Amino acid sequence: MVGGVPGAVGGYRLVRLLGSGGQGSVYLGTDGGAGRVAVKILHEGAAANADAMRRFLREVEVARRVAPFCTARVLDAGVHEGRPYIVSEYVPGDSLEALVRRDGPRAGGGLHRLAVTTSSALAAIHRAGIVHRDFKPANVILGPEGPVVIDFGIARALDQAGTRTAAVGTPAYMAPEQFGQEPVTRAADIFAWAGTIVYAATGHRPFPGDTLPALLHSILNGSPDVSGLPDPLREIVLRCLSKDPLARPTAEELHTLLSGHPPAAVQETRPATVAVEGHPAQHTPVPGAAGAAWAGSAGPEVPTRVSREVVERGGRRRWIPVVAGAAVALVAVALFAWPEGKPSAGPAAAPTFGQPARAPVLGHGNDIRSVAAGTVDGTPVAATGSDDQTVRLWNLTTGEAAGPVLRGHTGWVRSVAFGSLRSAPVVVSASDDDTVRVWNPTDGSTIGVYSGHDGDVKAVATGEYDRRPVVVSAGADASIHIWALEDRKQLVKLTGHEGTVWAAALTELDGAPFVVSAGEDGTVRLWDVRAAVELASLTGHEGPVRALSLTVVNGKPVAVTGGDDGTIRVWDLNARRQDGAPLTGHNGTVWSVSTAVLQDRHIIISGGEDHTARIWDTTTREPLGAPFRGHTDRVWSVTSSDLTGTPLALTASRDTTLRLWSLAR
Repeated sequence: MVGGVPGAVGGYRLVRLLGSGGQGSVYLGTDGGAGRVAVKILHEGAAANADAMRRFLREVEVARRVAPFCTARVLDAGVHEGRPYIVSEYVPGDSLEALVRRDGPRAGGGLHRLAVTTSSALAAIHRAGIVHRDFKPANVILGPEGPVVIDFGIARALDQAGTRTAAVGTPAYMAPEQFGQEPVTRAADIFAWAGTIVYAATGHRPFPGDTLPALLHSILNGSPDVSGLPDPLREIVLRCLSKDPLARPTAEELHTLLSGHPPAAVQETRPATVAVEGHPAQHTPVPGAAGAAWAGSAGPEVPTRVSREVVERGGRRRWIPVVAGAAVALVAVALFAWPEGKPSAGPAAAPTFGQPARAPVLGHGNDIRSVAAGTVDGTPVAATGSDDQTVRLWNLTTGEAAGPVLRGHTGWVRSVAFGSLRSAPVVVSASDDDTVRVWNPTDGSTIGVYSGHDGDVKAVATGEYDRRPVVVSAGADASIHIWALEDRKQLVKLTGHEGTVWAAALTELDGAPFVVSAGEDGTVRLWDVRAAVELASLTGHEGPVRALSLTVVNGKPVAVTGGDDGTIRVWDLNARRQDGAPLTGHNGTVWSVSTAVLQDRHIIISGGEDHTARIWDTTTREPLGAPFRGHTDRVWSVTSSDLTGTPLALTASRDTTLRLWSLAR
């Protein structure tokens, strides 16, 4: 692993991280012929048993049959150390989501081509018997040869592998039926396609809502906001956003509406009538090949505030409830275990960069010293460690508690991290009680306790050493320990710092394992793990170095540090020297730094004594926007998450709150 990037997976050499999301991490890789590929390593393990593995590979094989025009070809799949991976054609370019955020909405011929091309891709996907299930702007890449749709078939493959227990998709683009017990059909992709086109043309989603309950209420009961779409595209999109899946066109029909001719001779069949209580059955004819481009009509809108619908599906009549008003809260409880209560009174604009994504998260009775982001049972969560001696889990979507309180430490909890043990998530914590604990976040049980430090343990991280999951810990005894996560044996002990080690992390340089650490003695040190020796002591900070994060920028492994001198510094680990001038702006100690990739831009998140969090461009070293203000005391810890569909910065403070900030631009 180099800078957090695995060396190779399934015969593909991984070059650099392209991005991470709710399903997994995507890396740029090369095959044996030096061709470039995208390798997606999924969070969830499909190799629990042979049957699950066969189902997973079978579904990926189906995805490989999709015609390659307008889609990124699926090339290969397998399992690497308990985690499934999928290899596809690498398409250089920005996602539609990133492009619109950066350059603004599409218009004119560009919008027309986008609509036609993506509808053609969707038709090809459907002809292969696949439902995409997660069609959205982030899954449309604007490549050098035009728009390309990616990630089709992955959601179904995960389902067949038995690794999903909740609804699949990105809520802002999910169809109403995906929030209930109805089968997910190709019609859900049509709904998502329409939402994607609305975003492309306007820069906003068709259904507003800054919380899931508000968003659900809007999707199930509200009318879509298609203002800004040109006619007749607006009428086509409205038809695709019908609450009733049977009122939406098929992908083949959609392509005909947009281009005037079908993409292929194969036509899909669908029931002919939709009967709604109090309204006659409707049948909307589909224009044939002679129809003009952008031709078509949305037809009568299906009412949404009715008590029930009768739908004929293959000759069988079924009653489908339509949720209205405050009843959406009941649906939320059933599907996502949200707290009881009504949704927000009306739609609200999605928060933009630097705005709070929700109200502060409360629950700890003392300082929150550390925060980490991960997933538990498919739910995006944050783990927080506090001076109240507990570790707590929070649902990043709702802000509510996401599991039992983890109790057992008898001192302040200084640091927390997520790891994986036998393909299951674990939480690791370090405390001033001189111990490191490993927890099962599902039931709150203690998996193991490490007690090799002679003093407070200030930092903990997870990683991989000799193909084994490990825990790295550091503390007041000036030592760094590497422990096997499986059997809790100490593998390596590193000493040399003069004073407390405040942070440590494991990485790889040229295929060999290394530890980078930061300490009270004002140094950043680089260690050869196999030889258990120090290789370099980097100086530049004036005073203790409190924070450390590792990343890769332009293929170069770097460390980012923050300290008592109020500066943030970037270090070239290959050259073993400081890279450029320090970043300044905080008034007082920089207590925490974290690195992330935001819309293909490498960023640094920092938190300080001055009660602020700040975002920096790693390449230009310039701040992005104004400081994030809201905490009433020092910011002890920062991290990021893009697992909810919206990029977030998470900040934990001495004021006992956890705050979530939007990084959407």
